Amino acid sequence: MGTPVTGDGRPPSFSGPLPFTGRDAELERLRGGLRRSGCRGVVITGEGGVGKSRLAVEFADEAAAHHRTVRLPVSEAASHVPLAAFAPHLTGPAGPGELGAHFQELRRLLAAPAGRPRALLLVDDVHHLDGSSLTLLSALATDAATAPAPGFFLVATLPQDADWPEALRSLWHQDAVEHLRVGPFDRATTARLLAGTLGAPVAAPVVRALWEAGRGNALWTREILRAAVREGTLRPVDDVWCLTGPLDDTLLDAPAEGRFRGLPEDRRTLLRLLALCGPLGLDDALAQVAPAALAALEEERFVTVTEDDRRSRVQLAHPWHALLLRRGTPRLLARALLLEQAGRVREYGARRRGDALSLARWELDATGTADPDLLVRAAGHALDDGDVDTMCRLARAALVQGPHVVAGLLLGEGLGQRGEFTESIPVLERAFAEARTPGEVESAAAALSQHHLYGLGDADAAFGVLGRAADRIGTRPALTACRATLLSAVGRNDEAAAVLALGEGADPKPDGDDGGWTQADVLLLQAHLRVRLAGGRVEEAARTGRHAYAVQCGLADRWTAYYPARSLYLVAAALLESGRLDEAERTALEGQEAMRDAVPALTVWFAWVRGRIALARGLVTDALSHFREARALARLCGQPFAEQRAVAGLVLAAAQRGCVPPEAEELAPACAPEDLTPAWGPRPDPLTTAAPASPTRATAPTAPTRTPGAQPSPPAPSPYTPLCQTDTLRAHGWVLLLRGADGPARELMLGAARAALGRGEATVATALLHDVLRWGPPGGAVAGELVSAAALVQGALAEVRAAHAAAVNSADGPDPAALEAVAERMGALGLHLYAAEAFAEAAGAWRRQGRAASAARAAARALALRGRCQEAATPALAGAAAAVPLSARERDIALMAARGRTSREIAETYVLSVRTVENHLGRIYRKLGVTGRADLAAVLLA
Repeated sequence: MGTPVTGDGRPPSFSGPLPFTGRDAELERLRGGLRRSGCRGVVITGEGGVGKSRLAVEFADEAAAHHRTVRLPVSEAASHVPLAAFAPHLTGPAGPGELGAHFQELRRLLAAPAGRPRALLLVDDVHHLDGSSLTLLSALATDAATAPAPGFFLVATLPQDADWPEALRSLWHQDAVEHLRVGPFDRATTARLLAGTLGAPVAAPVVRALWEAGRGNALWTREILRAAVREGTLRPVDDVWCLTGPLDDTLLDAPAEGRFRGLPEDRRTLLRLLALCGPLGLDDALAQVAPAALAALEEERFVTVTEDDRRSRVQLAHPWHALLLRRGTPRLLARALLLEQAGRVREYGARRRGDALSLARWELDATGTADPDLLVRAAGHALDDGDVDTMCRLARAALVQGPHVVAGLLLGEGLGQRGEFTESIPVLERAFAEARTPGEVESAAAALSQHHLYGLGDADAAFGVLGRAADRIGTRPALTACRATLLSAVGRNDEAAAVLALGEGADPKPDGDDGGWTQADVLLLQAHLRVRLAGGRVEEAARTGRHAYAVQCGLADRWTAYYPARSLYLVAAALLESGRLDEAERTALEGQEAMRDAVPALTVWFAWVRGRIALARGLVTDALSHFREARALARLCGQPFAEQRAVAGLVLAAAQRGCVPPEAEELAPACAPEDLTPAWGPRPDPLTTAAPASPTRATAPTAPTRTPGAQPSPPAPSPYTPLCQTDTLRAHGWVLLLRGADGPARELMLGAARAALGRGEATVATALLHDVLRWGPPGGAVAGELVSAAALVQGALAEVRAAHAAAVNSADGPDPAALEAVAERMGALGLHLYAAEAFAEAAGAWRRQGRAASAARAAARALALRGRCQEAATPALAGAAAAVPLSARERDIALMAARGRTSREIAETYVLSVRTVENHLGRIYRKLGVTGRADLAAVLLA
């Protein structure tokens, strides 16, 4: 979908209302009340800006098609003018002394003629009615409620805490009117609202930020959205709307400027203190104002009071209030307030979690400096909170005062998260050079090596860093973990497993009890996770990843192993490869929620793994959306490694729809199968070379010692790039296939699969081989290789892939009954596209055996499953439609019958006789080889 722009190329300003969405349940409540004769009206309440007036108007517009609708023009400005709201509907002058005559006239206006639906009276902001109008409305409502014939239906809106008019309250007590509370939008509804407004996909971090800033309030969301687009904070990146910075400056334009005028000075001072310092304890707040004043601020929704760890905390009610108050606070006053609060916290002992972060931030804001060790501790707390910008600010302030290894590590990590590798690598190099203890050296080496590989794609430099570290401190657990991780990342998973000395199902454990876990242990767990995931031990990988996440969440310091959520996207990938798709999706969503703020580089991977899950389900359009989001986020934060993975996923998803997208030109070059060996060192021959005695030392591999007469390994003719991952090779294979190069496509995929198996990457080999099997014959050799490869991979997904291969490769050709059985298993796992393809293959096999009815039944199942797959169009599905011998009319009738419609209902729909419908159904049953409606549903609605 294209991104909307104005004539001069800029994004629109969104001057109109937001699309109406997310109120289906509320609309149905209103419709139900209008249908019930005993219900005389609905009173809609909600806080300001939540959309109660919009709901009432949308309902009135809908009802106007069948009901006469009368709207009273109510406004605060006219609230003192007698009968101002009713005046437009009266034939004569509106006077308070003529209420009786006005009552009769309005009663006739609102009366419904015999046999006609009752009228609808809409009164928005009923609390602004003047006294005379309110008296008249009360009389009309009471009369309508007691009249024998249905009177008019009243829809009134009120602010959440406004007093109800006595007549409406009385009718509510009599159950004559209903009360409908309208709350703020949830995040999913906000996501739909934003996508509908912006006319293009919206990245998950944008949805989260705007939902939290606007609190689900439609009015606030609209204003923040307009300001963000106007200021350029929110803009499209590759047709996906992304945030290019924090919303702070944007929120300054939100509609709240006048709220603080006229407040007593002590209350304004408290609000300023909350704006500068964040949430305060109840005692600190009461040191500024009296209890009654604090209660008044809470009642007026300036502040909220919550319980947090058995402690009452006071905070501002709305996020932009802090920005507005900070902007309006004089500099010297702000300095005094900050230092006073810092003094209070120090008097308490500064023992609570987050006190270090608060003190460092307050003192830095007040004086421009603070104690370096305090700044570093505070940066660590910002890291825990996922606040990359604050972490960078605090760490940079500490480094201004002199060398500090941990500050350099934190700043380097933060810069890398934002894609600023040209700055992060020199910062980390300095930290590496200044490191003195073994722990500091391995932490710096771990960060620096990953930035070289994932930031710049430089494997030589990454392994060189680990080698230099090993020269300084010898073999250390973190270096072992990093070397294994990098080896796995560059396609040498067998060597990575050897480095870890990976045992069956065993995770690394520290000496002592469970409380002895360190950052190095987390890195080892994550390395085990990656190696097991690539090697086919996906069930073990998922357990190891969960373990790593739990351990990392409990660490006090994380300047080597930074974000616990990093493990969760890999856990989701492992669950996907094991065939547990629902659990994989829940884990991916859990990981997104675990990041309190959007960690730029990490958000990419959750979008990416959700794209892979959607593609496995056959939800091709959803997968495209997730991969586009991942690509935009990766490009925005300067992550070429992640961007290439997202592009590959996008091309793969588009290929499942039968098309080659323009993004195919962005794929990293695909090397030939014989070129898959990295150029930065020849691979040892696993048959003739013993494992190194000290595999953890991160030096470049040397030439192997070979037995006499052995043929040397061919040199790598082209340099390896970590951007050319398996996803990229799969994407190239599908592109070649769609462009008609069937032979080269198969050669590329088979060569890559065999090379992957040789490197200990059974998981990716099974995916590559299964793709080739899905392309259709010739499949005998491929099927045999897939069965062998799948035997190395744990989980239900590998099992159904192997079963698929066995069904294709039976002695007498493809076994249609076995194909249908495996299709059922695939469907049960949620692999609807794979299941549709297997049913389509079964249809072809039945047809070749002369079993026309069985072929038609299988083809119908394939088409029914294809309907769940969002326009999927793979080679295996091509012949399914032709194999269903139903006319268009027969297919429509069959679907209606399968969905439970009676023959009479079908006959009325198509203007046919019931006998004709029954004759059609008889022919349909014979063509599909079924005996009745129940079987029809099983075939067409599977």
